[in-house]
Amino acid sequence: MKGLRDLKKLLVLSSMTMLLLASDELVDVLSSNKSKLIDVQKKQTAIQTAKLEKSWINPIRVQYAKSYSTQFDDTIGTGQFVVSVDQPIFKMGGIWEAIKYAKALGKANAIDIEIQKRELITQALTLLYNLKKSNLQLEKFDLLVKNDELDILIQKQSYEAGLSNRTLYDRALLKRNQDITSKLELQMQITKLKNDFALLSDKSPQDIRLPHFGMIDKSRYENSQLEIQRDKLKVEEKQHNKYMTWTKYLPEVSVTGRYINEDKNPLFVNAQIKKSYYTYGFKVSLPININAYRDIQSSQIEYLNAQISLDEQKKKVTNSYNLIKKRLKIIDQKIALSQEDANNYASMLTTAQDLEKVGDSTTYDTQIVENNLQVRQLDQDIYRYDAQLELLNLYSKVADAI
Repeated sequence: MKGLRDLKKLLVLSSMTMLLLASDELVDVLSSNKSKLIDVQKKQTAIQTAKLEKSWINPIRVQYAKSYSTQFDDTIGTGQFVVSVDQPIFKMGGIWEAIKYAKALGKANAIDIEIQKRELITQALTLLYNLKKSNLQLEKFDLLVKNDELDILIQKQSYEAGLSNRTLYDRALLKRNQDITSKLELQMQITKLKNDFALLSDKSPQDIRLPHFGMIDKSRYENSQLEIQRDKLKVEEKQHNKYMTWTKYLPEVSVTGRYINEDKNPLFVNAQIKKSYYTYGFKVSLPININAYRDIQSSQIEYLNAQISLDEQKKKVTNSYNLIKKRLKIIDQKIALSQEDANNYASMLTTAQDLEKVGDSTTYDTQIVENNLQVRQLDQDIYRYDAQLELLNLYSKVADAI
């Protein structure tokens, strides 16, 4: 038992290693335009975050003014150049909360973009898996139509020999037409899958090596969920925003300063005053707003909503894992049944070949059994692609998985 557990761990680690090595390849699945769009969004988020982190720093105001007066005998023009600063330096913790808020928001937005990228890659991989699966189903329908043709020949011979009525022959014809119709519909579906993939990628589906996913550990699945990481950051963001809102209505200390270079007023031309000078000081302000309490309440509710959303997301992730695990179990059972059928058909094929040799069976019967054996083998491969599609849903939003 211990050896079996060690083997399972080794398989999981091997699967994860393969996925990490293939991660760069999977990113290349997307078209150049979609990759550029994601890169632009990342840069935009980084710039907005940096801008928001420094939004508490007030701009330095530079001003030049020129005015003219006709109060005296001659029109007099005076110019003034002013550099002024009005910068809060103490805001009851609001400045530090604003910086932390900006960082949390920036990280949450960055994860959101990563999730969008993962969704595009997952869409592309889903199309590729379905394309592989559909091609196998096409092979299966080819075999089924061959069996229908053989059954038509058997029923025709039996009817002409008077051994059966026309009903069985008509049923064989109807079955062939139904399978041909299903095959044509599948060909249309394959064409659509190729067209949909072309909208996401510039590559040919044949040139892409699909990853093979193994079952992921539940704790790693839950702890590495990008959506949970994002929602945790949103809770942190709303918490900082709550403190920021609260500090908006507390005392604020600012330093003020001005550098002025101006033409002297003609009335004081002989006075001992400087053309350029500084003014500086500080101020304490306390905003009084009738909506302050409601504003604080609103930020508190946003914080509580973010916490509830996080809890709901955790439940959703756990339920998703359990559901996919159950689906995989059912798929394993389907594979096991197909294997059992394949073993039975393999035994039947040996018997049919022996009967054919002694003349107790026809080539048609042997060929039908052989085709049915291949159909069951194809079913197993089709079910394995179903399993990969389920596992893809597990890995799609796990950090560093695809």
